Amino acid sequence: MPDEPATHAAPEVKFTAEDRLILDSVDGFLADGLALKKWWEEAEAANGYTDRFEVIHTLNRPESSVGFFGEAPLDRGTTPVMGVIDEVLYDRPKVTGAWAEDAAKWTRDQMREFVLHYFMRVSDYRQPEKVVEVASEGADEEVERQGMSFKQVYYKLKGTGECGKFPPDEQGKIVDLRQIGDTYEWVIVKLRVWDFTVAIQPVGVGGPKLTVPLEEESYLLLTPDFIADEESPEEGLLGEYGFGYTFIKNPTRGPFAYGPGEFEAAFQRLNFRVHENGETNVRMIFVSNRPDKIMNLSFDPVGWGFSVADLVSFGMASRYLQPVKESLEALPLKGGNIDPTLAAMSLLNTLTGGQAASRFDLSSDQLYKGFLVQHSRQHYQTVMGSHATWRQVPDWLDSQSLPHWVIAGESV
Repeated sequence: MPDEPATHAAPEVKFTAEDRLILDSVDGFLADGLALKKWWEEAEAANGYTDRFEVIHTLNRPESSVGFFGEAPLDRGTTPVMGVIDEVLYDRPKVTGAWAEDAAKWTRDQMREFVLHYFMRVSDYRQPEKVVEVASEGADEEVERQGMSFKQVYYKLKGTGECGKFPPDEQGKIVDLRQIGDTYEWVIVKLRVWDFTVAIQPVGVGGPKLTVPLEEESYLLLTPDFIADEESPEEGLLGEYGFGYTFIKNPTRGPFAYGPGEFEAAFQRLNFRVHENGETNVRMIFVSNRPDKIMNLSFDPVGWGFSVADLVSFGMASRYLQPVKESLEALPLKGGNIDPTLAAMSLLNTLTGGQAASRFDLSSDQLYKGFLVQHSRQHYQTVMGSHATWRQVPDWLDSQSLPHWVIAGESV
């Protein structure tokens, strides 16, 4: 059964300036997310993409990953977009014969409860690790995680329209998604993507690769428009259950101008589809704007110069040349943000007559496809990592017997 509706003293909440920036941006990002969703539904039905291509190929598994480019009409005008549709086998009951039909219906009921009530609480997981003796009782344990962590932060009540913040001890206990649209008009969660890396290959495929680990976080807006709770939605399906969200751009800028927390407009859906034979697959849909820049670097030649000097002098340059550094920093040398990535690719292709793209995959389209590959891999890991948790619990409808870490949203 769904959790009892939470009660919050919304009028007593004190919002920070950053809280206000996020809450004030909800309507705009929701409008963009809904417009993208509507465009994708129409484009998928009519094959209305400007380009369609395979993203990831898997061997010996009934899965597919198809990417696409297109042009979507948003309030700001026609916007270049890209996306990916992933189909993943999730589970198959090991029952045949007379018991198969009952097993399929049992799977449907279990999957509905797992996806709508608990999935977002247990969507990250620990990697196997060796046992290490802890030096002291208060020492922090380093934990290597994968998947995604969700923490609920803000909400808007359906009945009163009042906004509030979830207290820290409730942030991991994501609300039953069936309450969104009933108790809540919307809920904003903060997403932490674990083990997120960006691979940069300066000279294209086959050349040296620089892998940069990032601690990426973003705000996601959950509304009834992106939640699926349907029994027998189409022929051959017993049920379809899932959730989705539109992305809210972070109020503060990071080094990257595109990626988690930096989308100008984007939405994601993860739908679990239970077939009549009990087999369950997951359909993941992601659509976002195509970026006009990748990096978000501040033009600061003095800072760059001293960073390089400190690197080769083990930090001595800034120490001994501090007066010089202060004098140079006083000059009006700093500029706005720059992004050399796409401009450099365009210049290389102009100078080489397109050879940089055709021979070394140095083009904006290849860069965008690389982003879609990264996105697919991350969500694939999250969904398949949750499978062990799904199988670990004998009965998801027996709330009294669920482990504490499932109820509390503290995945292990």
